[in-house]
Amino acid sequence: MKMDKLIEEILKVLDKKSKVTPAEIQYELKEDVAMIQIHKALKKLSTDKIIEVEEVENNKFFFLKQKNKAKSTSVNVDKGGRDVSTYKFNGVEYNKGRLALAIISFYVKEHIPTYEELCEIFPVNLIPPYGLIKPKKEALEISKNRARFFIKDHEVIELPDGPVCVSNQFTKDRVNKLIKIAEETLGYKIE
Repeated sequence: MKMDKLIEEILKVLDKKSKVTPAEIQYELKEDVAMIQIHKALKKLSTDKIIEVEEVENNKFFFLKQKNKAKSTSVNVDKGGRDVSTYKFNGVEYNKGRLALAIISFYVKEHIPTYEELCEIFPVNLIPPYGLIKPKKEALEISKNRARFFIKDHEVIELPDGPVCVSNQFTKDRVNKLIKIAEETLGYKIE
């Protein structure tokens, strides 16, 4: 099972049950998945601060991070001055960039558009100067010195005419424009 699909399935399990062990996750999955894959996915979710872990008597229990369920209307700022606002989409909490990746990935799974069709829904110029969505080859070139796109294998979105990457360069204003498209044009619900 591909990592992004596995993460999606694990999040469904975590949404159903409040706390689970990796063994319980493996049992709940529809396909046979190696325990090492489950641990890698859990580590990724933990690193992205989507889930938390609690250790009880040498057993690790994983659960979804609980935060304010209302749509972020104010900017939450960490000690370094960065906006750390979070948003909820399809039952999962995301930061600004990851929300964009989740929305676009979800749209692609539902509609299987070409690159041109995808750019009609999600305008490239939403993220100047690099663009919101770029073919993988261009995104890798732009990201040589500093990652400006989600370019890891599990983050790349496969389209019929080739793989694309989503920008990770989101400000509050940019994410609000994307949310407007998702809610008003596509009917998605974002909290």
